Amino acid sequence: MKPSRTFTIGLVLAGLLGLGDLATGLFGVGGDGQPPLAAAVVITLLGAITLAGTWFAWGGRRGGLVTVIVTRILSGLAVLPAFGDDSISGANVVLLSVGLVVTVAALVLIWPGLRRPAVAAS
Repeated sequence: MKPSRTFTIGLVLAGLLGLGDLATGLFGVGGDGQPPLAAAVVITLLGAITLAGTWFAWGGRRGGLVTVIVTRILSGLAVLPAFGDDSISGANVVLLSVGLVVTVAALVLIWPGLRRPAVAAS
């Protein structure tokens, strides 16, 4: 069965967010206004796991989809403390806000993919 357009868009968004999380470990970790090293490592790992889950979900595997959903939720929760941290730059707060909105959108688009198709009565 071919995935719906909304599911495909949500999965692509989740994959892009995973790539963005991977970039966290490559750019400006621990610097002034940047996330601390421990947070960056966690977010980077979540990004890598999201990408692996996206690969499997794209192939139609339910476990991959569950992995994407769980890692996106955890990644969103991991950035929430940044909103109360005065040392985080305003530009990073804006980026984090956009990331959270896109995360919610991706989750809304892919969540229906968890439903199992109805079994036809014979």
